[in-house]
Amino acid sequence: MGPSGSHGSAHTASGRPGEPATGHRALVSLKFRPHMAWKVFPVWLGRLIFGVVAVALLFWGGATAPAQDERPEVKLLVEGGIDGWVDPHWPIKLEVRIETDILLVGELQVVQGQELARLEVEVPAGGVRAYEVVVAPPIDQRVILLRVIPEGGDDETPVASAFFRPRVAAKEILVGLVGQPRLEQVLGEVRSAVSGEPITPVGMDDASDRLERGELHQLSYLVMDQPRPLTAGAVSWLKGGGRLVTTAAALEMMGLDAVLWGNFPGVDTRIGWYGVGEGEVLALDALNGHPTQLWASLLRPARLSGSQQIPLVEGTMSLTQAALSVESETPGYPWLPLVVVVYAVVVGPINLWILRRRRKLEWAWLTIPALGLIGVVAFSIVGTGGVNRTFWSHGTVQVSGPDPQARTGMVAATSRARTMEISFSPEWDVYPENLADISGDSAQPRITESGVYQYDLPSLGWLSVNAFRRAEPAGVEVAFGDRGVEMINASPNPVVMWGVHAYPRVAVGGALAPGATGSFGWREVLSSASWWQFHDAFWGMDAEGTVGDLSEHWPIVIGSLVNVATESGMVDVPSFAFAVTEQPISDVVVDGRPQVVSGLKLDLYPIPADRMGETGWAHARPVWLDEAFRAGGFEGAPVFAELWILSYRLPTDLSVSPRLVLGGLDPGFVGLDRAVAIADGEGEVDGTEGWEAWDWEAAEFVPVDIEREMDAARIVAPSGEVLLRVSTARLGVSPLTAVMTWRDAP
Repeated sequence: MGPSGSHGSAHTASGRPGEPATGHRALVSLKFRPHMAWKVFPVWLGRLIFGVVAVALLFWGGATAPAQDERPEVKLLVEGGIDGWVDPHWPIKLEVRIETDILLVGELQVVQGQELARLEVEVPAGGVRAYEVVVAPPIDQRVILLRVIPEGGDDETPVASAFFRPRVAAKEILVGLVGQPRLEQVLGEVRSAVSGEPITPVGMDDASDRLERGELHQLSYLVMDQPRPLTAGAVSWLKGGGRLVTTAAALEMMGLDAVLWGNFPGVDTRIGWYGVGEGEVLALDALNGHPTQLWASLLRPARLSGSQQIPLVEGTMSLTQAALSVESETPGYPWLPLVVVVYAVVVGPINLWILRRRRKLEWAWLTIPALGLIGVVAFSIVGTGGVNRTFWSHGTVQVSGPDPQARTGMVAATSRARTMEISFSPEWDVYPENLADISGDSAQPRITESGVYQYDLPSLGWLSVNAFRRAEPAGVEVAFGDRGVEMINASPNPVVMWGVHAYPRVAVGGALAPGATGSFGWREVLSSASWWQFHDAFWGMDAEGTVGDLSEHWPIVIGSLVNVATESGMVDVPSFAFAVTEQPISDVVVDGRPQVVSGLKLDLYPIPADRMGETGWAHARPVWLDEAFRAGGFEGAPVFAELWILSYRLPTDLSVSPRLVLGGLDPGFVGLDRAVAIADGEGEVDGTEGWEAWDWEAAEFVPVDIEREMDAARIVAPSGEVLLRVSTARLGVSPLTAVMTWRDAP
């Protein structure tokens, strides 16, 4: 067997045909491959490769972790009001800031209830851009949703979203502090001595822009010590009923035309009390270092929002509905009869005369139908071209006074589908409105960065916007004297109706041409009819929907606009002179061209209590309702409250004692509670018990007998203010009907 056998064995192991050594061949293979691997991949090289791979994996993992943290982000930050506190009647200005790591082109959607506005946005990569959005006044403090949708994205998948919940002071007295951080903790522990409401201080370190614009209406008080002239906006807010607490040294530098009422009563510290228009100023030696009891005596509840007052006319109507109630004028064609006569002559005698001259009378079968067709086409073009394809109208309420305000509702209705671009004056605070009870399709706007509102209107579609702005000079002069009211129309526009409203009486005058004068005596006003007598007429016009004579529309339109002014807090006393004018709006631009918007404007001139003449009366201004009512969330039904605090503003130089008259100035008028009780068969309820008056010197409420004249020395403040508290548990008449009278009032 020698070497040749070994060679044969090697061939056998190789698996040659005919040799059954398969198991041995596998064994040899297992022994051979590791031996070869060790020669090709030494141990040190394998370990090196393993280490390199491990380090690479660790490095890759550490690099990907920051990438996840630094992925592209879009942040949406929203601020509004004063630290979220807003006025319940004014549109909310939201400051929206968008931060993005990538280039963002898309739109900002603002959802408020059923309202949806779209604002075009564009933010560069790694940049920040701020946008201002104006939304409607808060309704039930409803949350406002804002979301950013990239271009081409789905509305349901925003890249960023945020919520803004407006806060309205309803159970506290809101006090703004400008640069007074020490007072925040002090005032946070104070409750008003008059109403027991807590004081809520709000810091306003950077308030220069807000002071300049006068956007302070959500505050009951503004506390600041800045010895420099007050801005025009802040002065306007103060004259309109604001309350300012400052130092005597700063007051001298503010340049205010203030009237000294005297020293604030009921406190140990000497505090000057001044009047500025409808507002007031409290001047202390210093703002810090005073006990909480002093602040409790000084800070009183301000008048409640107008939405908690009883509307002057039953039912509500918005400015948009008032704008829609103004009928458009049908285009007139005075030349139409002449054209018809000329057409008849051309088709008849002239046509036949020409054919006879040409001896072609048989052509009449062709010329007469041809001329008829031409006439129909011509009349169709003229008729449709003379009618506006888009109908514009507005309803405006304007309140004159120290802080003049105006609210406008504007409507555009189109008979054909179109895209419309509208821009407004920068002084307008505009927000879209959607009324579900108006037939037709309404469109929501897309707002460009330049402030242009783009509407894609369908056929028979309409758009509606509301705007707040400062009032413009009306050109109508009103004087209140001892004998009554005098109105002079110094404007170039005719006054279609004017009058005096002394709740619940309405004295209505006729039209006043430019330069004309009208007057009403106080006794004439008091002997006029109550608006309750027009109740059926108001609702009759509303039920009919259309009327033949436009003048028949005035009562319901005026009553509705007065409701808007009362419920929105623009006017808080139902005694005023009013003038109605058909005044167009001309500072609106549509599709790049100025648009004249026709409509009605109601100018209200509140009658100050100290200028009533020999007949004097002051109406109740509710400043507090019981907490149970406010916590119940009732809307617009304050008659169900059980405890009230009412404020009356009397003349500062009143020399006679005032008295209270339940039921108002109309002896036949009864409050809602009493009317319901009588309808249910109940007897009359005595309403003379449960009345208390604030004693300014003693700083407490004391019982009063309203059947007798009141002690003016105790209950009338140097400012002329009287505070009455009443429980309605035994009161059959709504407290709002209680009128304070003096002198020769009935």
